[in-house]
Amino acid sequence: MTRSMQRRVPGGVGGARVFLRERSRSRAGTSGRSSRGVSRSLGFTLIEVVLATLLLALGLAIAFATLRTASGTVERADAVAARNEHLRAVQALLYRTLQGAQPIVLARQGTTQQAIWFEGKPDRLRLVASMPGYMSRGGPYIVTLQFVPAADGKGSRLQYAFAMLVDEKPLEADSRRPPEDLLDGIAQAHFEYRGLQSDGSAGPWRSQWTRVAQLPLQVRIVLRLADASRPWPPFMAALPLGYAQARADDDSLPGGGQP
Repeated sequence: MTRSMQRRVPGGVGGARVFLRERSRSRAGTSGRSSRGVSRSLGFTLIEVVLATLLLALGLAIAFATLRTASGTVERADAVAARNEHLRAVQALLYRTLQGAQPIVLARQGTTQQAIWFEGKPDRLRLVASMPGYMSRGGPYIVTLQFVPAADGKGSRLQYAFAMLVDEKPLEADSRRPPEDLLDGIAQAHFEYRGLQSDGSAGPWRSQWTRVAQLPLQVRIVLRLADASRPWPPFMAALPLGYAQARADDDSLPGGGQP
């Protein structure tokens, strides 16, 4: 210590020594407190860690629940879209088949040998029509649409069968082919047919077509699915060649009139 400092510190040299000791202690204390504060600021308490973990788990749970809900919604939407697309495909095939009906003999009555162009019953119809190229080998085909009981005994299903027409008979090889199921889960269904009245207007819908040597004007399918969430769009098909050769109902004509 210089003499000038000794002169400024009360008590001379001894006082200066006391002053320096107190000053070093003060600096040490300040340094210790600051280091402890820094150590506390760089770490987390157990409560903070637990709370952070809980918040993270909650966020992950919400995220997974949201993803699961969104995935289920997408799957249900895809299922509904697939069902609707299937119904549209079925109706498109039915439209094509019925509108392609041709006045060609598909069979003859056993005793009278009366030509049969169209057979129409509540649960079954037969006609001659051309088939799409990817389903046929060309030429006319006998097409059968029929409602049959479901395999589980609940409701019914719509079947589609076709066989090439050769000499007014179905080709044997095609006749052995099992029919295709177009639609299942049907609670109630039947075919209806419409012809021409004596005054030239369209007649009422009937569940039986008795004018076997004549094509009907229109055919419709009245159908209700067991699943209420799958509505069946109203279906009615006009037969162009039925209009071309339509004649009024007449009980005296061969083949009989409408009941």
